[in-house]
Amino acid sequence: MTEKMYGERKREAVCQACIWFDRYEIKEILGEGGMGRVYLAGDMRLGRLVAIKVLEQVTEQFQEEVALLRRQNFMMLPAVYDAWVEEDGTGVIVMEYVEGQNLKEYLALHGQIPEKQVYQWGVQLGEFLNKLHSGNPKVLYRDLKPENIMVLPDKTLRLVDVGAAVRLGEEICRNKRVGTFGYAAPEQWEGRVVDERADIYGLGAVLYAVMEGKDSLKSRPAAENVMEMSRMPEGMRRAVRRCLKPEREKRYATAGAFLADWKRYKRAGRGRVFAYRAQEVMKFCFLYAAVYIIWYKQVFFPLAVRFLIGYLWLKLAEWVCRRRSERWEQKKSIWCRGV
Repeated sequence: MTEKMYGERKREAVCQACIWFDRYEIKEILGEGGMGRVYLAGDMRLGRLVAIKVLEQVTEQFQEEVALLRRQNFMMLPAVYDAWVEEDGTGVIVMEYVEGQNLKEYLALHGQIPEKQVYQWGVQLGEFLNKLHSGNPKVLYRDLKPENIMVLPDKTLRLVDVGAAVRLGEEICRNKRVGTFGYAAPEQWEGRVVDERADIYGLGAVLYAVMEGKDSLKSRPAAENVMEMSRMPEGMRRAVRRCLKPEREKRYATAGAFLADWKRYKRAGRGRVFAYRAQEVMKFCFLYAAVYIIWYKQVFFPLAVRFLIGYLWLKLAEWVCRRRSERWEQKKSIWCRGV
């Protein structure tokens, strides 16, 4: 393929009926950015759909992306089938086409996501980051956002763009703004040195958007706003709030620490929801009994007293659970700072 042919195709909004490299039939443009475009194509030899990423300029980041995609232990990433550099310096990556909707489109269409689905997505993303950060070498994703996450028909997640990924400790992390505003950690957006906690912030930002049911972090709200989302268990909201701390020292030190809390808080949140609902039933029954006694002046006073005692026991149990949770959280924070 000549440079002239490449230039013509880059200027077209959609490239229809083009055959590239005597093998790939270009069908449409899937996306584009400052570095290049991604095309949907049909592999005429193997009879399957593929995604072809064309980068206008090859850098070390291109090699990093190819190396990461070639690792078969990352099931959430698309498989890479081929990659090379053209004579004019253009980089080409042929990879698996992931069919589905990106998370931003999915949220715009469906709005509020069920609690069980939010929990499962948190586990999937947390496990992916834990594996990414624990590898050899350790890799930072650095651009976790709804646009880079695909929701498959079975509701599982896949990530489709690792163009910002970098090995932990590489100098490319320094003095360069990478990521997306609202989803990039403050230190990353300011071009400072980053570590795993930058990805933890991005994880919290994505889960915040999922809990809200919309892409709502462009204005970077205060992390305390997460507590207003009463429809989710309190523990899940607390975990997201910790991920979104502006000071990275206050976030989870590792994705593994996040996962432990996410799973534990899910169970704890279930108990608190049950206690809250039981409390509401007790209050209603006590109010009904009190009105009945006052109106009819019958001998139901002992029944009202029993309801009151039961309500007070529930409040005491809730207070004890909250105190134990706070003490555990304090110990967990100390442990995380030592990681």
